[in-house]
Amino acid sequence: MRAFIMFLLGVLTLCGTARANVNIGDDGCLYCHRLKGLMVVEDNSKGEKVIKDCSINDAKYLHSVHRNIHCTECHTKATSYPHNRAVVREVNCAAKCHVIDPATKRPFSHAAVYKTWEESVHGKNYKKAPDLYPNCQYCHTNRLLVDIKKFETLEGSFDRCYLCHNNKEWSADRLAHVASRMDIPEIKNGYVFQFIKTRRDGWQIVELCASCHEDKKKMEEAIKIEGIHNKYLKQRILEAVESYEKTMHSKMLYLDRSDTRAADCLDCHTNKDGNFHDIFHKDDPRSSINPRNIEQTCGRSTECHPLAPKYHMKNFAETKWVHVDPVLGEDLSQTIAWGVEEGMFWMAASVILFAAIVVILDTLKFVRRK
Repeated sequence: MRAFIMFLLGVLTLCGTARANVNIGDDGCLYCHRLKGLMVVEDNSKGEKVIKDCSINDAKYLHSVHRNIHCTECHTKATSYPHNRAVVREVNCAAKCHVIDPATKRPFSHAAVYKTWEESVHGKNYKKAPDLYPNCQYCHTNRLLVDIKKFETLEGSFDRCYLCHNNKEWSADRLAHVASRMDIPEIKNGYVFQFIKTRRDGWQIVELCASCHEDKKKMEEAIKIEGIHNKYLKQRILEAVESYEKTMHSKMLYLDRSDTRAADCLDCHTNKDGNFHDIFHKDDPRSSINPRNIEQTCGRSTECHPLAPKYHMKNFAETKWVHVDPVLGEDLSQTIAWGVEEGMFWMAASVILFAAIVVILDTLKFVRRK
């Protein structure tokens, strides 16, 4: 009996030690969720039974952006066990955290960003159709922090920080948080060779946006909610991804995903202040594609069109060719362009088909001679 009690105490000690090493708060969620193979069966949006993995890798969580936040600070309705997954999944990203902002000495919050999202094209109608519009979790994941030791450029720069900030562990933790949101310069022969994107590259951003905008059924439902009735505007919205893929911006990204000169969706549809949530309708004065803001959007940096004259910028605002996809019947220029595009396609297809037929006939003739 004594040996059995000692065994139990040993097990409890090991559990407590593992828990202490994780250092993710004391809400107790990881006692279950750290177990591999923790699965549940639930219904998806189509009413089909699917298996969901509820396991959390505690080691990765410890090195993630949200490592200092307790689970129940976000999942506030997880107050009992077993919990209703539909309720537990409800997360308010604008809530105040127990993490203290070192600049203001107040609890940290994403409330300002959340408010911008609520006013944007993605957030203003979210409550009407939460399964249709993207929320915070759709675009954002609990990413791992950048290991600054892997980048010689950062390590050399941060040595200066350590001169004053003597607690290197604390400083490295904060600097990794900042570095996870910056393009890191790669130095070769004393010069900046290229910038390494620590987040999504341009093509990944396009793929993320396309995951919704390429879904015609979803976009048709959104068009109804938005109250858009113009048939040409509807067509442009439904073909936004397809038409973007025809542009030089898209082709540059496709050929070289690390090319920071190529414009992805966020480069054009967000403002210069770094808040990528301020995507507004083009008629909204705050929109980056509003005619009054086009000059700043298209000429915002040396990587875009800084030398383009102002009258060209006005053309950028009025043109319908940013997404290169002519719409039949919208106006004369669009109709002509549509006809030329269709004509070139069928002419090229006819030439290739004719060449293939000639090769096949010539091959048959050669075989018969033998």
